Amino acid sequence: MVNSKIGNERVRLAVLLVVLAVVAVVAVIRMLGGGGIGGGGSRSGELEYEARNLQRLQTDAIGRQDDRSVESDGNPFAFRPPPTPTPNLTPPPTPIPRPTMAPRPTPTPRIAIGADGEPKPPPPPFDREYIGHFGPGSIQVAAFRRKGEEPGSNEIDVAVAGTVLDGVFILREIGLESVVIGFVGYAPSEDTRVPLSEN
Repeated sequence: MVNSKIGNERVRLAVLLVVLAVVAVVAVIRMLGGGGIGGGGSRSGELEYEARNLQRLQTDAIGRQDDRSVESDGNPFAFRPPPTPTPNLTPPPTPIPRPTMAPRPTPTPRIAIGADGEPKPPPPPFDREYIGHFGPGSIQVAAFRRKGEEPGSNEIDVAVAGTVLDGVFILREIGLESVVIGFVGYAPSEDTRVPLSEN
């Protein structure tokens, strides 16, 4: 099997060498004959050129002078009104409409829950500042500051847990840094925490 492959390769190589030798001989004969490899061609001395269908050159008007002269109807240095501007016929661009803003949603009024579980309007805001507490742990007293009737004056109120202020606010719990305020007629879920004032 191996010997047959080697024999086939040798035959192919021999055939290829013979073909190359024939091509080389033909090329040498063509070169020596003056035809070149590409075949017989005409020599440069044998080329002929013929002009066909060319128009005749017009030479009659070359020597004549033009008697016409350019005439101007005005003085180029004299003041003249400016030329009328050409009107712009291009239509102005259509302005791009701005995107419309969506209207702001109207805040829904908060609904509070009354002591009887029925919805009620929100309770009034607590109008005092918690300024501190004093007394023993069992009987703590909270101090509140509110604006007085006279401009620039303040009034101080004191209360213990369970006291109702102004018939509206219930002091439910007194802490170190805040108090819990409830509202008369409202459920305990509506209670609010008032922090200790920093002033």
